[in-house]
Amino acid sequence: MEPQEAVRQLEYTIDASLDEIGQRAAAGYRPTFERVAERADGSVVYDLAGELSQEVVDGSCPTPAEANAVAERVLDDWAYTDGGE
Repeated sequence: MEPQEAVRQLEYTIDASLDEIGQRAAAGYRPTFERVAERADGSVVYDLAGELSQEVVDGSCPTPAEANAVAERVLDDWAYTDGGE
């Protein structure tokens, strides 16, 4: 998954779950997705989008800083299981 696709997916999720303020927040995740895409593959971007989408569905709208923390955890998991070869 490309970073812009991940942001778009989150925008759809946020749109369905929160108000317009939440929708604008999704664009703030773009640098996080781009950083993840540079360090890992598209499956990790997809995993991150899924985790952030689940938080939104659960009623939370993570800040960009919180999204960065989730990204670091997802990257660590990937490096330990898949990327660490």
